[in-house]
Amino acid sequence: MHTNGEEWLLHELQKQKQIKCVFDVGANTGDWLVLCRKHHPNVSIHAFEIAPPTFAKLSKNTAAFSNIKLNPLGLSDSSGEIDVFLDDSADYLTSAYREVFGPEFEAFNRGEKDRSFKAIKARVVRGDVYARENNIQTIDFLKVDVEGMEKSVLRGFSDMLQKGSIQLIQFEYNTTNIASKFLLRDAYQLFNEFGYVVGKLYPNYVEFRKYHYRHEDFCGLNMIAVHKDNLDLQKLLGNHC
Repeated sequence: MHTNGEEWLLHELQKQKQIKCVFDVGANTGDWLVLCRKHHPNVSIHAFEIAPPTFAKLSKNTAAFSNIKLNPLGLSDSSGEIDVFLDDSADYLTSAYREVFGPEFEAFNRGEKDRSFKAIKARVVRGDVYARENNIQTIDFLKVDVEGMEKSVLRGFSDMLQKGSIQLIQFEYNTTNIASKFLLRDAYQLFNEFGYVVGKLYPNYVEFRKYHYRHEDFCGLNMIAVHKDNLDLQKLLGNHC
């Protein structure tokens, strides 16, 4: 996070002084959340972690923070229960796709043998429903790190995206997208549908760009979406070299 652009992004957003509400979807053990609070000490944060063992660590790591709502559930495009797979020895890896535990996903396994994992039932809620029930009109920063569930999470915010009520979205793009079959092309089409421009996050800038097949490299790590009418934010984050 200190070198891949995530901390740079949080630092740059300080200049706008408009970040009040943050959603951390796939909060894991809270590393990004702690970094966010460092740069934005007064924001209201809604954090979601679907795996119970990981949620316990998240709760412990953020116990001293105020104005944070921790949710032991996930977000999706509909509310209910889903199957998720997790490895207790690797709390960074919880996914709705069992394929990501195989040796072919070198980004995770680095040539190791197949990971051991277990399946659990987990609760998910549609993002629009959660926002409505918690009287949230605007999300200034939506961070999505859900190991393949990106499409479902983003579609769950269709109402807010349609209204332009989400200022900035950060989402992962990597080899897990092969398993989920949610290509970068699909992400562009989704965001274009709602009037957002998309760019790749680099260590010290965002390259807002039109989609091209050559970008479909599964190398990641994070992509950024901003509403097309928010020219100030695009200028703040864009490459000025």
